[in-house]
Amino acid sequence: MRKFRKLIAVLLAGVVMFAAVPVKSNTVNADVAKYVDREQQVPNWLDGINSFLDRIYYIALGRATDPDGRFTWFNHIIYDGYTGADVVRGFLFSPEFLNKNCSNEEFVEILYQVILDRHADADGMATWTAALRNGQSRQSVIDGFLGSVEWTNLCLIYGIPSGNSAEPSIGILPTDKSKSFANWLHYSVYARMPGEGDVQNWATELVNLRMSGTELAHQFFFSPEINNLSNYDFLVRLYRCVLNREPNGDFNNCLNMLNNGTVTREALFTMCAESDTWAQTCGGFALLR
Repeated sequence: MRKFRKLIAVLLAGVVMFAAVPVKSNTVNADVAKYVDREQQVPNWLDGINSFLDRIYYIALGRATDPDGRFTWFNHIIYDGYTGADVVRGFLFSPEFLNKNCSNEEFVEILYQVILDRHADADGMATWTAALRNGQSRQSVIDGFLGSVEWTNLCLIYGIPSGNSAEPSIGILPTDKSKSFANWLHYSVYARMPGEGDVQNWATELVNLRMSGTELAHQFFFSPEINNLSNYDFLVRLYRCVLNREPNGDFNNCLNMLNNGTVTREALFTMCAESDTWAQTCGGFALLR
């Protein structure tokens, strides 16, 4: 086991970095009634994530985003699998926000603007402030807002998992980059182009967060066709696709471990898919890992 861990460290050293926190699920299930074009509202996905952060800084903290804070939260979303709900809770339970000592009315208005992207209506303000006066915790109220369909829709437009179980009432049209990712991934694994209809279906699942880049890659790498390949051919494709480099150095050691059963294909795939390299690859196609 110690030898295996050392080899895996060598495999990923200088090429990948493991996330600081466990990777969280990036998928939701949804039945949608209306499709929207994300690229019309958020032309650049990475800029969209920055805009998502900017609005929370401005509304919740009343200030512009600082470079260190932006870097930290951006990396949490891209590399650590943070959901929109994780980010909101991080801000609203931060010492900086708590030190603002917001009144109940101010607190509810902030929740409306940050989570529902609108000002509080009179009835909503009265309902939530009454609940707070009657002993409902602010954490519970935050969770109530985060469980809304409006929050799910907002996060879906930004391309960020909402972190709740509410089904969105909208769907996102496949983007050029999501279709390019499906094409590229299929060709990298199978060495042939996929059918146009399959690409459209995969791209739709990806942009609507019903499937992550890793889940689609797993589907391909563990299909019957690839299962029938030799360990050598499997590992070559894993290196080139997920680690984005040619097989060299530690390749033979990994191959020997596969051949003698010390490590499984599943374990190697998981290690590689949790890497920063794979997160960067998915991000290049405007998708989360």
